[in-house]
Amino acid sequence: MKIYSDMSNEQYHSNEGYISSSFIKSVSKHSIAKALKPIEPSQALFFGDAMHTYFESREQFHKRFIVFKDSEIIAEILERRPDISAPTMTKEYKSYKNDFQCSLQEGQSVISEQDMETIQQMYNSAIRNEALRDMYESYYPYQVQDEYSFFTEEEDMFGLKYRVRPDRLLVDDDKNPVAIIDWKSCRDASIKAFRSDFYKYRYDLQAAFYCDVLDISIDNFYFVAIEKEYPYNTAVYSLDPETAMKASAELSEIKDIIGKWRKDPSQATIGLPNANTITLL
Repeated sequence: MKIYSDMSNEQYHSNEGYISSSFIKSVSKHSIAKALKPIEPSQALFFGDAMHTYFESREQFHKRFIVFKDSEIIAEILERRPDISAPTMTKEYKSYKNDFQCSLQEGQSVISEQDMETIQQMYNSAIRNEALRDMYESYYPYQVQDEYSFFTEEEDMFGLKYRVRPDRLLVDDDKNPVAIIDWKSCRDASIKAFRSDFYKYRYDLQAAFYCDVLDISIDNFYFVAIEKEYPYNTAVYSLDPETAMKASAELSEIKDIIGKWRKDPSQATIGLPNANTITLL
C-alpha cells in the first residue's frame, strides 16, 4: 500500500488507473459507461470541498479559500434598489466579485460570507455532538490522519487496483487503521432523511469499499451527518450487520463487473440486470 499524507485533490483524482469509491457507486447505480462520464463541477461539490478542508485543516482552508465579504456590498445595492430580490445577480455585485477574484493568487478560490458562516456553524455543531465525542473516546489512544491518500500496489483477483482518501482516519500507535469518519453535509440529519440519502447516494457501498481497501471491520466506519441549515444538527451513523453484509456482497459483484469490463471494454454500455427486463416493484 502506498500512502501519501499531502497529495492534493487534483493529484489524487488524476490517478485514473485506480478504482475509486465514486466509480464503484456509479457502476452500482447504472453502468460502466455512466461511471466513466466526468463529474461536472457544481456549487454543492465546491461547498463540500470547502467544508471538508475547514474540518480537517484550518491552515489549508485559509490558503485555499478567501472569504468575499459581500454583506456591505449587498446592503448598498439594496439601499439603492430596494425592489431587487436577488442582489447577487446584479451587474454591480458581479463587478465587485470579479474585481475581488482578479486579486486572488493561483490555487485560491472565493467563498461567500454566508457559506463561511454556515461551515463554522456546522463545525461547532459537530464538536459539540456527544455521540461523536464518545466514539472518539472508544478508540483512545489514537492518532488522526486527515485526507491521507491510499493506493493499493498489487492487482486483486479481479485484476484491479484501488485508491481511497478517507476524510478522517483513526490509527493506533503502530499506524494501523482502526476507524474511519466520513463528514456528510445535508439538509436534514434525522434518521428518516439520512436513511434516504444513505441509499440514494450508496453510502453503504462507500463504507464497504473503504473498509475493504484499508482492511478495517465495517462496523468501525462512521458517517457524521451535519445539517447545513439552522439549527445545524449533527448525527452519527454506522451500518448494522445486515446492511454491512449486503453491501460487502454487492461490492464483490461490482468488482467482478469492472474486472470483466477491463478485459472486454465492449461491456461498458451494459446496464444493471433489470435494465432490459420487466421488473415488478
